[in-house]
Parts: sequence; structure tokens; C-alpha cells
Amino acid sequence: MTHSPPTTAIRKPAAAAGLVFAVTCGAQFSVIIDDTVVAMALPSIREDLDFRAASLAWVVDAYMLLFGCFLVLGGRCADLFGRRRVFLTGLTIFTVASFVGGIATTPEMLIVARGVQGLGAALLSPAALSILVNTFTDPGERRKALGVWGGLTGISGVTGVLLGGVITDLISWRWVFFVNIPIGVLLFALAMAPAMADRDERDSRVRLDTTGALLLTAGLLLLVHTVISTEHRTWDSAATLGGLAVSVVLLALFAVREKTAAEPLIRLSIFRNRQIVLANLMMLLAASGLYGIFFFLTQYMQLVQEWSPMRAGLSWAPFGVTMALFSGIAIQLLPKVGGRLLCFTGLSVATVGLGLLLRTSVEGSYATEVLPTLLLCSAGYGLALVPLVVAAVSAVDRQDTGAASGILNSGQQIGGAVGLAVLATLASSRLTSSSESGNALPQALLDSYHTAFLTGTVLTAVAAVTALGLPSLRTEFDPETTQGVQ
Repeated sequence: MTHSPPTTAIRKPAAAAGLVFAVTCGAQFSVIIDDTVVAMALPSIREDLDFRAASLAWVVDAYMLLFGCFLVLGGRCADLFGRRRVFLTGLTIFTVASFVGGIATTPEMLIVARGVQGLGAALLSPAALSILVNTFTDPGERRKALGVWGGLTGISGVTGVLLGGVITDLISWRWVFFVNIPIGVLLFALAMAPAMADRDERDSRVRLDTTGALLLTAGLLLLVHTVISTEHRTWDSAATLGGLAVSVVLLALFAVREKTAAEPLIRLSIFRNRQIVLANLMMLLAASGLYGIFFFLTQYMQLVQEWSPMRAGLSWAPFGVTMALFSGIAIQLLPKVGGRLLCFTGLSVATVGLGLLLRTSVEGSYATEVLPTLLLCSAGYGLALVPLVVAAVSAVDRQDTGAASGILNSGQQIGGAVGLAVLATLASSRLTSSSESGNALPQALLDSYHTAFLTGTVLTAVAAVTALGLPSLRTEFDPETTQGVQ
């Protein structure tokens, strides 16, 4: 996503480098945590702001869509306007939007705030990464720094669920957003230190493809809005068909724009490589299943099982520990057994885990119905994620690995958002039909969640089968070539 640092860069003193490391990783932690921190608060948000069942997905989707669509553009802004300047701009937008989300009084106000948060994150994350790699110029130190950076992904995701549960239960769902304010102010103050000053930060060759970013974002937002709106209108209605048609036109215009732009947001030629296509397709499918777990399983815990947000959040602890463990195992096994086998095995295990959710019941037990899913899914995704990243970046020249990893990361966010919209719509439709059949609310909710779990299982199974098309990929995992991946 960003240009490689100049080889003539001067190393910063240890204290200054430590400050840069703390500030950039702190910012990344905040950005990734906001993908999942609202999960435990969703039932409370739904009740307080009177969200419709399917529309609740927008609280998650608005953030992921804007984050994914503007991520690569954010990296280019850092190159063109200065890393610290873009970092501070993104941090300000993210923090202010968090405040607006915390004081939201309507669904529309919260959704817009979440979208603006995503835009801020899209500027903040690549700028932080660029500052990090330009500070740690020694190859060994940079690998260690990027290793920690990459490890924040799994830790942040599960920490978000745990933190969201505790905050919602002990204080209020609004503090899920307010907690970003003191963190943002502290990071802003630290980023003003001389150690964070830009150095050789601008590249006059970089141009912004703002038009491409707007076309992509508009097309995807309209697509998700149209899908979610089928909650209250049919798929063959004029509004639905028109919305789908316009979104296709916008995405087609985006593709045309990227072919003709001097500095395209995404170089479509990279997709001529079959391995790249398969890896990104797998990420789209797997992200749909993974985000479906967070969204629907947390609601099952609170709305059907009637657990407190804190208990629901704490129940996710085994997921984070297991995923971290198996990600480490995958790094060790990759050069021995290859990426194809690891991806297929991991996604197959995750498929089985998701399938087990179809056994959940109104009076179900955590130990027998939920925990097996958390363990199997976390182990499966842990095994598959590392080789999936390697598959996405190893088929391109080294100078293009940043772009390839940026595309994969955008695909993760966008795929998760679009997939969640589809799952939410199907679940909402099933909820309506189950309620009309005379089922009590807990059973009707469970029926709707089973529909989402089944769809997520199928999507993950397709991702597993797709993995068979990958080459063996017996290679060492190099965090430096995957620096754009969240």
C-alpha cells in the first residue's frame, strides 16, 4: 500500500523508536478493535435506538465498507501529503466520529458515525504502518515490529468482543464509542512529539484516484443497502432490481476507471494471476463466515440465552487464545506441508465448527453447543489465515506485495460487510416467517440465526474447496512482505 522506505534513512534512537512503535501499534489496535467491539452492544443498541432486525447489520457494515473501500487511497494520501499529517487527520476523524456515535439518538445518526469512523480508520491505519516501516529500517528490527503489528489482528478482534461486553454491561453501550476519545487524545498528543516527525515522507509521483474510490464506495454501499432493504420489499421489486442494476453500473465504471487511471487505486492487472484471484475469493468467502459468527452468535447468547453482555464477551476468550496458538502452528508448518493443505484443512475445520451451530437450542449449553464451535472455528481460521496471506502476496514481484496485501485486506473488510448484509437479510426473512408460523420469539430468533449459520457454513465450505486450486506454497512466512494485511 505504501512505497518502500529509502535505504538511506537514519535510524532513530531507541527511545524515539519505542515511542513510534507504541503510538502506531496503539492506533492500529484501536482501528481493528472497532471491527468487533460493537458486537456485544448490538442487542442494547437495537433496543435503545429501535433498529430493524436486518438494518442492525449497518452498524457493522458501515464501518467495514468505508474502511475497506478507502484503505488503499489512505495509503496513497500518506505518501503524497505526509505520513504524520495523514495519521493525525485520520485519528481526528476517527475520534470525533466515535464521539458522535456515542451520543447518537437515531439509527441513521449512528450508521453515519460508523461510516465516518471507517473513513478515519482508512487514513489512520496505512499512515501508521508507513511510519512504522520507515522508522525501523534495520531488517531484523523491522521484521520484529511487523510481526507484532500482524499479531494485533487476532488479539484486537477478540479483545474488542471482551471489552465490548464488559463496557456494555457495567456502564452503557455508548461507552463502546466514548472509550476511543481519551485514547485518541493521548495518541494525538504523543504523535506531536519530534520523534514522530516525517522524514522523506512525500512522493511526488503518487497521485490520488479519488474518483475510483468514490465509484467503488458508492457501488458497494448501494449494493449492501439494496440487499438489506429486501427485508421489507421483494427481490423482484422495481426498487430492488433498480438498486442492483445501478450498483453493477457503478462497479463497472470503477473497473473502467482503474484501467485508464494514471495511478489506479487498484491495478486490475494483478488479478490476471490465478493464485491472486483464488486467494482473494477465499478471503471474501471466509470473511463472510467469520463476521457472521461474531454478529449472530453474540446475539444468540444475549437474546436467546439471555446472557449478560459481560458473560457473552468473556465466553469468547477461548476463541482468541486458540486462534493465536494455531496461527503460530501454521507459521511453523507452512514450509513443511504447504499453504494449499493448510488452507484446505483450516477452512474445512472452520466449516465443521460453523455447522455445529445448527445444533444450538433455546435451552442450550455453552460447553456442549457453543464452545466446540469457538474452538474449531478459531483453530481452523488460525491455520488458514497465514497461508492465505502468503498465497495473496507470493505470486507478485516484491515491489507489488504492498498492493497485493492491501487488496487482500480491503477484500476482507468488504467481503465481510457484503456477506454480513446477505446473512442478515436471510435471517430477517426467516425471523418473519417463523414468527408468522406462531413460534415464540426465542424460537423465531433461533430459527433466523440457524439460517445465517447455515449460509455461513456453505460459504466457508466453498472457500475450503477453492483452496484446492492453490499451489503447494511451501515457503517461510515473512511478515515484511505482508505488511499491508490487517
